[in-house]
Amino acid sequence: MAEANSLPLRILTYAIALFWGAVIFGNSIYLMVKTGPTKFFSKKKRTTRPLCLDEGSLGTHSFVRLKNIRMHYVVSGPESRPLMLFIHGFPEFWYSWRHQIRAFNKDYRCVAIDMRGYGETEKPKGMENYTVDLLAEDIKEIVDALGYEKCTVVAHDWGGIVAQVFTMLYPKMVQRLVICNVPHPAAMRKYLRSSIKQFLMSWYVTFFQLPWFPEFFLGTTDYAFLKEALKDAATEDDIEAYKWSIAQPGGLTGPINYYRASLQYKPLDLPRTPITVPTLYVWGEKDKFLSKEMASMSAAYYKDFTLNFIEHAGHFVQMEVGDETNECISNFLQRKKF
Repeated sequence: MAEANSLPLRILTYAIALFWGAVIFGNSIYLMVKTGPTKFFSKKKRTTRPLCLDEGSLGTHSFVRLKNIRMHYVVSGPESRPLMLFIHGFPEFWYSWRHQIRAFNKDYRCVAIDMRGYGETEKPKGMENYTVDLLAEDIKEIVDALGYEKCTVVAHDWGGIVAQVFTMLYPKMVQRLVICNVPHPAAMRKYLRSSIKQFLMSWYVTFFQLPWFPEFFLGTTDYAFLKEALKDAATEDDIEAYKWSIAQPGGLTGPINYYRASLQYKPLDLPRTPITVPTLYVWGEKDKFLSKEMASMSAAYYKDFTLNFIEHAGHFVQMEVGDETNECISNFLQRKKF
């Protein structure tokens, strides 16, 4: 069970959250006046899964009962092949890996999950159900449930944090690790202590500590934030699929609870020795949320580390430049001898 942060630290966190809340409240008033109340508060009803999510080349939808949740995943590729597990970030779901599934499902049993709180996976209430130890345990449980002893893990953003914690806790279950645009947790903490730039880039992390208001704001103008965030990474049909996913009951609170839990609870006590699993970082240099310096800093926490920067890509590198990302992954898997 994760341990809560000290009261003074929680008070400081909420104070910063209130500052950003005031800024966003002012911005909300401006947007409401600019767009008109009807459009600002509008939300399209979405009850049917978009057709692109059932495309045959992406695989078959399935569910598995874990210890605490029922998890949704999409599986593609021969059952006899090694497992490649895909773990998405915020504000995504399994569909973020569409380009990778199609590229690797001939050689791997590709499984792309909806993490707890996302998509069609169950969404337990309370931020205490979204601590990183529970998220990492979900990964262990699904690998076990699928009948594998080890796998190649490919992860992005929050999924990358969870994947690295999972690797530290269960190194024998990870054969290879691929991380897209998120640093090692220790590198991020270290960099945040010295970088005002990254602190400002991460404004939303503290804003998300507020109750209900972040959900309200992200839902305005029919989840307009998704179109802005994914404009370089997704088509209009793709963005509609993301809106469908996030519009599920509790579809915003679960993902935001990842951020709430990350600041309200103490960091997990993890092994301090470098990760020995061969690891590839693929990093879009135009990331507006995470400084690329953290990618380079992360090398200190690995014994076998490869870093590929992609100059013209942003945060959602696996979608923005799917072919280039796949080439980096493929070269890494072929180059390494396991």
